[in-house]
Amino acid sequence: MKKPMQIILKSLIICLLFVLPTSCKKYEEGGKIRKAEEVLTKEWSREKGYKNGSPVSVVPENPQIGEVTENMYFLDGGNYRSEDGNVTLNGTWKLVNKNKQVEITITSPSSKASTYTYDILKLTEGTDGEFIFEHTLNGNTYKYMCRSSS
Repeated sequence: MKKPMQIILKSLIICLLFVLPTSCKKYEEGGKIRKAEEVLTKEWSREKGYKNGSPVSVVPENPQIGEVTENMYFLDGGNYRSEDGNVTLNGTWKLVNKNKQVEITITSPSSKASTYTYDILKLTEGTDGEFIFEHTLNGNTYKYMCRSSS
């Protein structure tokens, strides 16, 4: 009777050693990596931007509403749309590098066609969720902070 219990206990411990480390991985500034697709799939308002640590305008200010925001839509099926009041960009998105990065490909308008890969620093859920991401372009590091719009 003692042998089967020891085998079960050892098996349980081995399982926990493999499951716990992978299920609890988090982004650098917060949020669970394993829930990335579920949490990211929604509308986000880009509120702040930084270039090499210094604040920069996220989008041109819209005098009609007095706000500086850009709405980013990470839709089901990998479709992406971004609107800032002046320009609408359409394309696709996908998580890469074990959900630690998001790759956004802009397909229209064709004059803006490009692909960027962003490091996800924070991705939290809820109606007041946060999405913080950054990338380096031409030697400059850009960091953006977004809030959940839905």
